[in-house]
Amino acid sequence: MYDRRTKIMNNKIYILHNFNGRPYFEAVEYYAKENNIKIEYRETNWIKSIIKLMIGRKCVNCDIKSILQNMLFFLKVPFTKNETIIYGTAPYDFKFLWYSLLKNKNNLIYHTSHHKWGDDSSSVFLYGVLTPIFKKYWQKILKSKNVKIVSVTKESKNTLKNNFALLATIHQIYHSIDLDKFIIKSKRYDDKLKVLFVGRLVYEKGLDILVDVIEKVDSDKFDFTIVGDGNYKNKISHIFKKENVNYLGWISNKEKIASILKKNNILLNPSIRYKDWEELFGIVNIEAMASGLVVIASNHIGPKEIIEDDVNGILVEENNSEVIINRLNKLYEDKDYMNRLSKLAQKRANDFSIQNISNQWEKVINE
Repeated sequence: MYDRRTKIMNNKIYILHNFNGRPYFEAVEYYAKENNIKIEYRETNWIKSIIKLMIGRKCVNCDIKSILQNMLFFLKVPFTKNETIIYGTAPYDFKFLWYSLLKNKNNLIYHTSHHKWGDDSSSVFLYGVLTPIFKKYWQKILKSKNVKIVSVTKESKNTLKNNFALLATIHQIYHSIDLDKFIIKSKRYDDKLKVLFVGRLVYEKGLDILVDVIEKVDSDKFDFTIVGDGNYKNKISHIFKKENVNYLGWISNKEKIASILKKNNILLNPSIRYKDWEELFGIVNIEAMASGLVVIASNHIGPKEIIEDDVNGILVEENNSEVIINRLNKLYEDKDYMNRLSKLAQKRANDFSIQNISNQWEKVINE
């Protein structure tokens, strides 16, 4: 059994994810940097990476060194001890059967954003008649006193606790942002308001609603900037030709995103529920709020935990472009109202600062 007195004995934290988990653990990285602790990322889908390389398919970060590191970590699981490991995967991932062995001699923290625990049909890992068996194993492991649990949202925490009858404390920790990158002292309002969309160009991000809004609003009042890429791009590409639309493609660099946010007034996030998916958080929402933008988002699990409607942003029922247009027009006509939302949005963004969230992670890691 892991001796909790050892804390982070090896001065290292492993973050274990199916694929790249870096976007979700900036606060853990901040804590590690402040305490001279090394962070090492490992991926559980290393076999898929090998197959992709063998058949010549596109594979991000499929370098031989990383694959070998991931494979070695996998093989050493039964022998690994006195390590701190944060493991994120969706229920009921079969690989959990193997990696959960880490709980016996290590400080294992399970990280989840899943919001429908108990609704087996909502999981991406289903195995037909075998699913109940995997569910029972998951329940047994998550009830173990040797496993800590961190959920991203309150909804995730509540559904997990209620449906798995967990007695242990489930820690709820939001994602974080580096305020220094996004904070701005004041917003400038020109004759036209600048509306921004940032995200994957896929159906569930509400792109049909976005297009409908662009086509129906007064082009003399609003300019639109779209940042992103995805399989829905060709279906909306006609909108890029409008004079008041600027399409920038995919941008991953945070400094560039921060620069774009500071030039805009409103972030539009019109996501729609699709195949049991809904917006579970939306880091770009808090990045925008820190930059003084008024966020208009669908009333999904993530946004409604971040935003208080008509106080520090705007929540709308999904799939309704007319409501969004009405709210945009109100912001255009009443700059005092818009300025009030903007200032309170910045105040709310402080709750998600990398320092604040880092302190919460520190308590969980060292408890």
